[in-house]
Amino acid sequence: MKHITAISSMILVVLLSGVSVSAQRNMSLADNAALRYWSAFSQVQDSAITEQQAKELNAVLDGTVPYDDSKYKDLLERNALALEIMARATSLANCDWGLDYGLGGDVPVDYARKALVLGRLNVLYAFHLFIAGNKDGGVRTLAAGLRFSHDVGNGGSLFATLMAKDLLVNHLRAVADVLHLEQFSAAQRARLQEAVRRLGEGLDWRTAAKLDLEGLRGQYAGDSVTYTALTRIISSYVAVLEDQSKLPTLDEAIHSAPQQLANLIPNAKRVLEQKQDLNNRLLQTRSLLQ
Repeated sequence: MKHITAISSMILVVLLSGVSVSAQRNMSLADNAALRYWSAFSQVQDSAITEQQAKELNAVLDGTVPYDDSKYKDLLERNALALEIMARATSLANCDWGLDYGLGGDVPVDYARKALVLGRLNVLYAFHLFIAGNKDGGVRTLAAGLRFSHDVGNGGSLFATLMAKDLLVNHLRAVADVLHLEQFSAAQRARLQEAVRRLGEGLDWRTAAKLDLEGLRGQYAGDSVTYTALTRIISSYVAVLEDQSKLPTLDEAIHSAPQQLANLIPNAKRVLEQKQDLNNRLLQTRSLLQ
């Protein structure tokens, strides 16, 4: 009888242990902002626009054309739920897109395209709220958009990082615009300051580039010459994103590599330009918020 009781106790411990692990896993999933962002993507309505509308939208986001609420109000109202889901998700500390880099160049990046659509709608929504006199709502929307934009680049490829950079610049430009047009309370200004502060130095360009380049290894596992050339390029590329004075070393590594590999290497100068553009925008916005 004691033996049976002991076995029963052991089974109970194992079962409870399994419940604990399952609960921890579920809690981790519940705290993952990326899952909620996917929910937001699924709620986006009428995101397809004509080529002319795309040009007009880009002009608004670039700050070259003023925002016209009459053109976008209905679209924004249809997407209010998607934007609210996104904003609420930005309160979560963790964002893991669950990317499988074992797939190499076939890693899905559709989430970044969907994020670009939602993020741009968010900038317009902030303008809409400010025009409606809802300053608190506008500030909340911009703060959430900055966090969302940063999350888009979290653990992703250079493509996703460039999408994140585009969204960050759009939101930072919007912050600068409203600072020139609106008077903010100390609390509202502090919220924007904190949102920008949390961006740190921007995006992790080095990790993104390394992930992309490491993904090429599978293609050349049986070619020692190309594989060695790729190893040298990866090391040089990552170093350049930390210190651009090392660009000549990278150029030499690419030029001396087999042509089929050299053709696959992202243009480091353009990546550096994008990185510097974001850094400049961060500095300008922080200065305006002082």
